[in-house]
Amino acid sequence: MEGVIDAHARDLLTRRPGFDWAVTEFVRVVDARLPPKVFLRHCPELETGVVTPAGVPVALQLLGSDPGALAANAEQARDLGARAIDLNFGCPAKLVNRHDGGASLLRDPRRVQAAVAAVHNAVGDSIPVTAKVRLGFSDRRLALACAQAAADGGATQLVVHARTRDEGYRPPAHWEWIGRIRRHIQIPVVANGDIWSLEDYWKARTLSGCRDVMLGRGALADPLLAPRIRHWLSTGERLPDTQWQERAAILAEYAALQRSTLPERIVTSLVKQWLNHMRYRNDEAERRFQAVKRINDLEGLLEGLLAGLGHAPQKPGLTPPGAPAGTLCHV
Repeated sequence: MEGVIDAHARDLLTRRPGFDWAVTEFVRVVDARLPPKVFLRHCPELETGVVTPAGVPVALQLLGSDPGALAANAEQARDLGARAIDLNFGCPAKLVNRHDGGASLLRDPRRVQAAVAAVHNAVGDSIPVTAKVRLGFSDRRLALACAQAAADGGATQLVVHARTRDEGYRPPAHWEWIGRIRRHIQIPVVANGDIWSLEDYWKARTLSGCRDVMLGRGALADPLLAPRIRHWLSTGERLPDTQWQERAAILAEYAALQRSTLPERIVTSLVKQWLNHMRYRNDEAERRFQAVKRINDLEGLLEGLLAGLGHAPQKPGLTPPGAPAGTLCHV
Protein backbone atom coordinates (compact mmCIF):
# COMPACT_ATOMS: atom_id res chain seq x y z
CA MET A 1 0.00 0.00 0.00
CA GLU A 2 2.92 2.33 -0.72
CA GLY A 3 1.85 5.93 -1.22
CA VAL A 4 -1.67 5.24 0.03
CA ILE A 5 -1.87 4.31 3.70
CA ASP A 6 -0.04 7.22 5.33
CA ALA A 7 -0.57 8.41 8.90
CA HIS A 8 -3.56 10.61 7.99
CA ALA A 9 -5.27 7.72 6.20
CA ARG A 10 -4.58 5.46 9.20
CA ASP A 11 -6.11 8.10 11.46
CA LEU A 12 -9.30 8.37 9.41
CA LEU A 13 -9.71 4.63 8.87
CA THR A 14 -9.39 3.81 12.57
CA ARG A 15 -11.66 6.44 14.09
CA ARG A 16 -14.56 4.02 14.37
CA PRO A 17 -14.12 0.64 16.06
CA GLY A 18 -13.11 -1.90 13.44
CA PHE A 19 -9.39 -2.52 13.06
CA ASP A 20 -7.28 -4.23 15.72
CA TRP A 21 -3.97 -2.94 14.35
CA ALA A 22 -2.51 -1.09 11.39
CA VAL A 23 0.72 -1.27 9.39
CA THR A 24 2.79 1.55 7.91
CA GLU A 25 3.81 1.88 4.30
CA PHE A 26 7.09 0.02 3.88
CA VAL A 27 10.41 1.58 4.80
CA ARG A 28 12.77 0.60 1.97
CA VAL A 29 16.00 -0.89 3.31
CA VAL A 30 18.98 -1.31 0.98
CA ASP A 31 22.40 -1.46 2.62
CA ALA A 32 22.52 1.26 5.25
CA ARG A 33 21.16 2.07 8.68
CA LEU A 34 18.57 4.74 7.96
CA PRO A 35 18.38 7.94 10.02
CA PRO A 36 15.53 8.46 12.50
CA LYS A 37 13.84 11.03 10.25
CA VAL A 38 13.06 8.32 7.67
CA PHE A 39 11.23 6.21 10.24
CA LEU A 40 9.41 9.23 11.63
CA ARG A 41 8.30 10.26 8.15
CA HIS A 42 6.76 6.84 7.54
CA CYS A 43 5.52 6.38 11.08
CA PRO A 44 4.95 9.70 12.90
CA GLU A 45 3.02 7.65 15.48
CA LEU A 46 6.46 6.79 16.93
CA GLU A 47 6.21 10.13 18.72
CA THR A 48 2.75 9.43 20.15
CA GLY A 49 2.94 5.93 21.61
CA VAL A 50 2.95 4.14 18.21
CA VAL A 51 -0.83 4.24 18.03
CA THR A 52 -3.23 6.17 15.83
CA PRO A 53 -5.06 9.11 17.45
CA ALA A 54 -7.89 6.66 18.23
CA GLY A 55 -5.51 4.33 20.06
CA VAL A 56 -4.97 1.64 17.42
CA PRO A 57 -1.48 0.04 17.50
CA VAL A 58 0.71 0.57 14.44
CA ALA A 59 3.40 -1.88 13.26
CA LEU A 60 6.38 -0.51 11.34
CA GLN A 61 7.02 -2.33 8.07
CA LEU A 62 10.43 -2.93 6.50
CA LEU A 63 11.10 -4.05 2.93
CA GLY A 64 14.48 -5.30 1.81
CA SER A 65 16.59 -8.36 1.09
CA ASP A 66 19.90 -7.89 2.93
CA PRO A 67 19.63 -9.61 6.34
CA GLY A 68 22.29 -7.42 7.93
CA ALA A 69 20.72 -4.17 6.77
CA LEU A 70 17.25 -5.34 7.81
CA ALA A 71 18.60 -6.25 11.25
CA ALA A 72 20.32 -2.88 11.72
CA ASN A 73 17.19 -0.99 10.73
CA ALA A 74 14.98 -3.15 12.91
CA GLU A 75 17.21 -2.20 15.84
CA GLN A 76 16.92 1.46 14.84
CA ALA A 77 13.14 1.20 14.68
CA ARG A 78 12.99 -0.54 18.06
CA ASP A 79 15.20 2.11 19.64
CA LEU A 80 12.85 4.79 18.29
CA GLY A 81 9.95 3.09 20.04
CA ALA A 82 8.51 0.67 17.48
CA ARG A 83 6.31 -1.96 19.13
CA ALA A 84 6.30 -4.43 16.23
CA ILE A 85 8.30 -4.98 13.04
CA ASP A 86 6.56 -6.32 9.95
CA LEU A 87 8.57 -7.66 7.00
CA ASN A 88 7.19 -7.24 3.49
CA PHE A 89 7.64 -10.26 1.21
CA GLY A 90 4.43 -9.57 -0.66
CA CYS A 91 4.90 -6.41 -2.73
CA PRO A 92 4.37 -7.33 -6.42
CA ALA A 93 5.58 -4.02 -7.91
CA LYS A 94 8.00 -4.57 -10.78
CA LEU A 95 10.37 -1.83 -9.65
CA VAL A 96 10.55 -3.24 -6.11
CA ASN A 97 11.05 -6.80 -7.38
CA ARG A 98 13.67 -5.67 -9.89
CA HIS A 99 15.66 -4.30 -6.96
CA ASP A 100 15.36 -7.58 -5.06
CA GLY A 101 12.63 -6.60 -2.64
CA GLY A 102 9.13 -7.69 -1.72
CA ALA A 103 7.84 -10.84 -3.43
CA SER A 104 11.14 -11.44 -5.25
CA LEU A 105 12.44 -13.28 -2.16
CA LEU A 106 9.66 -15.87 -2.47
CA ARG A 107 11.70 -17.61 -5.18
CA ASP A 108 14.00 -18.93 -2.43
CA PRO A 109 12.56 -19.85 1.01
CA ARG A 110 16.07 -19.78 2.49
CA ARG A 111 16.27 -16.05 1.85
CA VAL A 112 12.92 -15.50 3.57
CA GLN A 113 14.12 -17.40 6.62
CA ALA A 114 17.46 -15.58 6.68
CA ALA A 115 15.78 -12.16 6.57
CA VAL A 116 13.27 -12.99 9.30
CA ALA A 117 15.87 -14.64 11.49
CA ALA A 118 18.23 -11.66 11.22
CA VAL A 119 15.53 -9.26 12.33
CA HIS A 120 14.29 -11.57 15.07
CA ASN A 121 17.81 -12.03 16.42
CA ALA A 122 18.41 -8.28 16.31
CA VAL A 123 15.38 -7.31 18.38
CA GLY A 124 15.16 -10.50 20.44
CA ASP A 125 11.93 -10.95 22.31
CA SER A 126 11.58 -7.22 23.01
CA ILE A 127 9.09 -6.73 20.19
CA PRO A 128 7.33 -9.18 17.84
CA VAL A 129 8.44 -9.73 14.26
CA THR A 130 5.69 -10.51 11.74
CA ALA A 131 5.74 -11.09 7.99
CA LYS A 132 3.54 -10.82 4.93
CA VAL A 133 3.89 -13.15 1.95
CA ARG A 134 2.07 -14.18 -1.20
CA LEU A 135 1.44 -17.71 -2.45
CA GLY A 136 4.66 -17.60 -4.44
CA PHE A 137 6.36 -15.65 -7.20
CA SER A 138 5.41 -17.29 -10.51
CA ASP A 139 3.50 -20.26 -9.10
CA ARG A 140 2.48 -21.85 -5.79
CA ARG A 141 5.07 -24.63 -5.60
CA LEU A 142 6.96 -22.91 -2.78
CA ALA A 143 3.97 -21.47 -0.91
CA LEU A 144 4.20 -23.85 2.03
CA ALA A 145 8.00 -23.73 2.11
CA CYS A 146 8.09 -19.91 2.24
CA ALA A 147 5.47 -19.82 4.98
CA GLN A 148 7.40 -22.38 7.02
CA ALA A 149 10.61 -20.43 6.42
CA ALA A 150 9.07 -17.29 7.91
CA ALA A 151 7.88 -19.25 10.93
CA ASP A 152 11.26 -20.97 11.35
CA GLY A 153 12.96 -17.59 11.19
CA GLY A 154 11.01 -16.37 14.19
CA ALA A 155 7.92 -14.64 12.81
CA THR A 156 5.12 -14.61 15.37
CA GLN A 157 2.37 -14.07 12.78
CA LEU A 158 2.03 -14.44 9.02
CA VAL A 159 -0.27 -12.48 6.71
CA VAL A 160 -0.87 -14.31 3.43
CA HIS A 161 -2.12 -12.56 0.30
CA ALA A 162 -4.02 -15.24 -1.59
CA ARG A 163 -2.29 -14.83 -4.97
CA THR A 164 1.18 -15.19 -6.45
CA ARG A 165 3.27 -12.24 -7.46
CA ASP A 166 2.59 -12.89 -11.16
CA GLU A 167 -1.16 -12.96 -10.50
CA GLY A 168 -0.89 -9.44 -9.07
CA TYR A 169 -4.38 -8.36 -8.05
CA ARG A 170 -6.31 -10.30 -10.69
CA PRO A 171 -9.33 -12.22 -9.36
CA PRO A 172 -9.84 -14.69 -7.94
CA ALA A 173 -8.08 -14.77 -4.60
CA HIS A 174 -7.22 -18.36 -3.63
CA TRP A 175 -8.36 -18.27 0.00
CA GLU A 176 -8.39 -22.07 0.20
CA TRP A 177 -4.59 -22.01 -0.25
CA ILE A 178 -4.28 -19.87 2.85
CA GLY A 179 -6.05 -22.70 4.65
CA ARG A 180 -3.32 -25.12 3.51
CA ILE A 181 -0.68 -22.79 4.90
CA ARG A 182 -2.58 -22.33 8.17
CA ARG A 183 -2.69 -26.09 8.68
CA HIS A 184 0.99 -26.40 7.79
CA ILE A 185 2.58 -23.94 10.24
CA GLN A 186 2.22 -23.34 13.96
CA ILE A 187 1.97 -19.54 14.10
CA PRO A 188 -1.23 -17.50 13.57
CA VAL A 189 -2.11 -16.88 9.92
CA VAL A 190 -4.11 -13.87 8.69
CA ALA A 191 -6.01 -13.99 5.39
CA ASN A 192 -5.64 -11.16 2.88
CA GLY A 193 -6.79 -10.37 -0.65
CA ASP A 194 -10.05 -9.38 -2.38
CA ILE A 195 -12.05 -8.64 0.76
CA TRP A 196 -14.42 -5.90 -0.39
CA SER A 197 -17.65 -6.71 1.49
CA LEU A 198 -19.18 -8.60 4.41
CA GLU A 199 -19.78 -11.52 2.08
CA ASP A 200 -16.13 -11.54 0.95
CA TYR A 201 -15.01 -11.33 4.57
CA TRP A 202 -17.02 -14.36 5.60
CA LYS A 203 -16.04 -16.36 2.51
CA ALA A 204 -12.36 -15.60 3.11
CA ARG A 205 -12.64 -16.73 6.71
CA THR A 206 -14.60 -19.85 5.80
CA LEU A 207 -12.27 -21.03 3.02
CA SER A 208 -9.06 -20.17 4.85
CA GLY A 209 -10.15 -21.18 8.33
CA CYS A 210 -8.44 -18.03 9.62
CA ARG A 211 -9.83 -16.14 12.58
CA ASP A 212 -8.46 -12.81 11.34
CA VAL A 213 -8.24 -11.00 8.01
CA MET A 214 -6.27 -8.03 6.77
CA LEU A 215 -7.95 -5.31 4.73
CA GLY A 216 -5.87 -3.39 2.19
CA ARG A 217 -7.46 -1.99 -0.95
CA GLY A 218 -10.89 -2.93 0.43
CA ALA A 219 -10.48 -0.48 3.30
CA LEU A 220 -9.76 2.33 0.86
CA ALA A 221 -12.64 1.36 -1.41
CA ASP A 222 -15.03 1.37 1.56
CA PRO A 223 -13.53 3.25 4.55
CA LEU A 224 -16.30 1.95 6.82
CA LEU A 225 -15.95 -1.72 5.87
CA ALA A 226 -14.03 -2.67 9.01
CA PRO A 227 -16.55 -0.96 11.34
CA ARG A 228 -19.41 -2.69 9.50
CA ILE A 229 -17.65 -6.07 9.90
CA ARG A 230 -17.06 -5.36 13.58
CA HIS A 231 -20.69 -4.37 14.12
CA TRP A 232 -21.94 -7.51 12.35
CA LEU A 233 -19.68 -9.75 14.44
CA SER A 234 -20.81 -8.05 17.65
CA THR A 235 -24.55 -7.83 17.02
CA GLY A 236 -25.42 -10.03 14.05
CA GLU A 237 -26.96 -6.94 12.45
CA ARG A 238 -25.94 -5.65 9.05
CA LEU A 239 -25.41 -1.91 8.84
CA PRO A 240 -26.40 -0.11 5.61
CA ASP A 241 -23.76 0.12 2.92
CA THR A 242 -21.50 3.16 3.14
CA GLN A 243 -23.18 6.12 1.46
CA TRP A 244 -21.43 8.61 -0.82
CA GLN A 245 -21.94 11.37 1.75
CA GLU A 246 -19.82 9.41 4.24
CA ARG A 247 -17.14 8.64 1.67
CA ALA A 248 -16.99 12.26 0.50
CA ALA A 249 -16.71 13.52 4.09
CA ILE A 250 -13.72 11.25 4.69
CA LEU A 251 -12.02 12.42 1.48
CA ALA A 252 -12.66 16.06 2.42
CA GLU A 253 -11.12 15.63 5.85
CA TYR A 254 -8.20 13.74 4.34
CA ALA A 255 -7.60 16.79 2.14
CA ALA A 256 -7.86 19.10 5.15
CA LEU A 257 -5.29 17.08 7.08
CA GLN A 258 -2.86 16.83 4.15
CA ARG A 259 -3.05 20.46 3.04
CA SER A 260 -1.77 21.65 6.41
CA THR A 261 1.72 20.40 5.44
CA LEU A 262 1.72 19.61 1.70
CA PRO A 263 1.35 21.72 -1.46
CA GLU A 264 -2.20 21.68 -2.80
CA ARG A 265 -1.19 20.05 -6.09
CA ILE A 266 0.15 17.05 -4.17
CA VAL A 267 -2.95 16.93 -1.97
CA THR A 268 -5.11 16.97 -5.09
CA SER A 269 -3.19 13.98 -6.44
CA LEU A 270 -3.51 12.09 -3.14
CA VAL A 271 -7.27 12.65 -2.93
CA LYS A 272 -7.71 11.47 -6.53
CA GLN A 273 -5.66 8.40 -5.73
CA TRP A 274 -7.96 7.47 -2.84
CA LEU A 275 -11.05 8.25 -4.92
CA ASN A 276 -9.69 5.93 -7.61
CA HIS A 277 -9.72 3.07 -5.08
CA MET A 278 -13.32 3.93 -4.13
CA ARG A 279 -14.48 3.34 -7.72
CA TYR A 280 -14.40 -0.41 -7.28
CA ARG A 281 -17.98 -1.71 -6.85
CA ASN A 282 -19.37 1.80 -6.30
CA ASP A 283 -21.19 3.56 -9.14
CA GLU A 284 -21.34 6.98 -7.45
CA ALA A 285 -17.61 7.00 -6.77
CA GLU A 286 -17.04 6.06 -10.42
CA ARG A 287 -19.28 8.90 -11.57
CA ARG A 288 -17.53 11.41 -9.32
CA PHE A 289 -14.10 10.22 -10.43
CA GLN A 290 -14.97 10.70 -14.09
CA ALA A 291 -16.29 14.18 -13.29
CA VAL A 292 -13.19 15.38 -11.40
CA LYS A 293 -10.28 13.38 -12.83
CA ARG A 294 -9.06 16.30 -14.97
CA ILE A 295 -9.49 18.95 -12.25
CA ASN A 296 -6.08 20.07 -11.03
CA ASP A 297 -6.97 22.49 -8.24
CA LEU A 298 -7.96 21.25 -4.80
CA GLU A 299 -10.95 23.57 -4.29
CA GLY A 300 -12.46 22.50 -7.59
CA LEU A 301 -11.86 18.85 -6.75
CA LEU A 302 -13.58 19.19 -3.37
CA GLU A 303 -16.50 21.01 -4.94
CA GLY A 304 -16.93 18.10 -7.34
CA LEU A 305 -16.81 15.56 -4.51
CA LEU A 306 -19.25 17.43 -2.28
CA ALA A 307 -21.63 18.73 -4.96
CA GLY A 308 -25.24 18.12 -4.03
CA LEU A 309 -24.41 17.26 -0.41
CA GLY A 310 -24.72 20.74 1.09
CA HIS A 311 -21.01 20.84 1.95
CA ALA A 312 -18.47 23.55 1.28
CA PRO A 313 -14.77 22.77 0.79
CA GLN A 314 -13.06 22.67 4.19
CA LYS A 315 -10.15 24.72 5.40
CA PRO A 316 -7.17 23.03 7.06
CA GLY A 317 -7.93 21.44 10.40
CA LEU A 318 -11.71 21.55 10.09
CA THR A 319 -13.89 18.44 10.21
CA PRO A 320 -16.50 18.32 7.42
CA PRO A 321 -20.12 17.85 8.50
CA GLY A 322 -20.97 14.18 8.70
CA ALA A 323 -17.38 13.03 9.18
CA PRO A 324 -16.88 10.14 11.63
CA ALA A 325 -16.35 11.19 15.22
CA GLY A 326 -13.10 10.29 16.93
CA THR A 327 -13.55 7.12 18.96
CA LEU A 328 -11.13 4.81 20.74
CA CYS A 329 -10.86 1.90 18.32
CA HIS A 330 -10.06 -1.68 19.14
CA VAL A 331 -8.09 -2.14 15.94
